Amino acid sequence: MGIRESLNQPVTDFMSAEFAKVEFDESVSGAAKIMMKARTTEAVVIRYDGPIGIITERDILYKVVADGLDPSRIEVREIMSAPVATVDINSKVADAIAKMSRLGVRRLGVTRRGKLVGLITQKAMVSGELIQNVALPELASPHILVCPYCGASIEDPKGLSRHIDRAHVGGGLLEGDVSKW
Repeated sequence: MGIRESLNQPVTDFMSAEFAKVEFDESVSGAAKIMMKARTTEAVVIRYDGPIGIITERDILYKVVADGLDPSRIEVREIMSAPVATVDINSKVADAIAKMSRLGVRRLGVTRRGKLVGLITQKAMVSGELIQNVALPELASPHILVCPYCGASIEDPKGLSRHIDRAHVGGGLLEGDVSKW
């Protein structure tokens, strides 16, 4: 499957309809136990049966552990991210990737008529077929150049120029051989 087809897949192909939930007044240590039992790195924060935020392993690590706080005394609502960023259930993978990149998040809620029905994560998309086809900004190496025509990874500018010249334009053209014109 090519990149265009992969990006046009529905988010439901990578969505998890089963996700951990924690109450907004749950302790961080309690939330960590719920997440561990669910074998997940995030939990949707619930209040009055509705989602109001999301808590992740990073929230726990950076906002509690790194600050030397007691996770049994800190409530989830104090460190959660809110609101939950979402995409509609009819969205395509390209829409989800663009939104994650724009918002700087790794997870999105998936909604149907405004109701949260699942979660989609970068990890889920990358662990599937998309790993070969889509370079998420967070995963792309800053030392690798990408051909704008075919997406090939090239290690240096000179190599990229040679690649474009040979694969897309014609041998020698970019190297000064105007006889090809």
